[in-house]
Amino acid sequence: MDRHEEPLQFGWFIPTYGDSAALGDAETWSAPGMELFGRVARAAEEAGFEYALVPVATECWEGWLTSMAVAMQTSKLKMLVAARPGLVAPTLMAKMIATFDQLTGGRVLINLIAGGGEAEMAADGLYYEHDERYEVMAESVSLMKRLWESEEPVTWEGAHFKLEKAVVKPKPLAQPPFYLGGISAAAKRVGAEHADVYLYWADLPERIAVDVASVQAEAEKVGRGDVIRHGLRALVCVRETESEAWEAAENITSRVTGGMKDRRAEGMGAQSKADGRMRELASASESDGYRIAPHLWAGLTPVRHGAGVVIVGNPEQVAGQIEEYAEIGISSFCLSGWPHDEEAERFGRLVMPLIKNRVAQLG
Repeated sequence: MDRHEEPLQFGWFIPTYGDSAALGDAETWSAPGMELFGRVARAAEEAGFEYALVPVATECWEGWLTSMAVAMQTSKLKMLVAARPGLVAPTLMAKMIATFDQLTGGRVLINLIAGGGEAEMAADGLYYEHDERYEVMAESVSLMKRLWESEEPVTWEGAHFKLEKAVVKPKPLAQPPFYLGGISAAAKRVGAEHADVYLYWADLPERIAVDVASVQAEAEKVGRGDVIRHGLRALVCVRETESEAWEAAENITSRVTGGMKDRRAEGMGAQSKADGRMRELASASESDGYRIAPHLWAGLTPVRHGAGVVIVGNPEQVAGQIEEYAEIGISSFCLSGWPHDEEAERFGRLVMPLIKNRVAQLG
């Protein structure tokens, strides 16, 4: 199948640190808990999203327990749950994943996370250097795959792990797909070998196209060029009209406090090459109100770590921007927006039909 004809996959996001209509907005604040998580998950499922990303950070609720609870309140939504190699032993992680897979009838996807910045890593008792984290990740995934595939006890001696006659039960229904992101050479090497979907943080399409080509070339080297898919982690703000969409997008940061800006300026995520690119993007576009393209806005990047580019516009404009990304080989879109239940509903009602029409035309 031509990459431009791959079926598009859409995922949403569960805000396990709480939610609001705008960052720092106390009036619309929803505290983290099952009422919020279930509400967002059900809205995403009803809107037609296939999976939900569950984040991992100090301020977030624990991802695996939350994901299982959310899965029990939905019927089809898959959970993209973070696995941080080194934080949990590969044998236990393999058992957790397989158990989740069995209990939910195959509704688990694995988001491989190398870790946050130095401070967050140290708080968890981990002191790996940047590239070493990816070495641990690669060995962990290889070991988990062996444990799932083998009917005999596994003995293993690698650079970071040593096992004697290890057994993991239950086995997963099928090997769960792995998602991985990052723009460093180390991330791309591991992704080429193990990722089913390689995620990029939203940026100008021409810059994402360079990353897609680079990862695709790495995958070709290890014989996985026809296996790996490419995905985008982006935010979205869609309204009936373009002017309403821009007003809503700019409102997201209208209540940001000085403390939030200070924490960002202090270097949160300083080790992340992807986050470094986000900071550069914001700096270069500041004089233009952070508008990096007609329907792409980097206004979140100066105040928060992580994916910070928002797709902004009316339904046709948002769908058109997604199509532009699809043209460069992106077939999986992991989206979010504020408040998360309402934005999921809007996207499902206003944009999903346009995307379905595109797919029908391709068919």
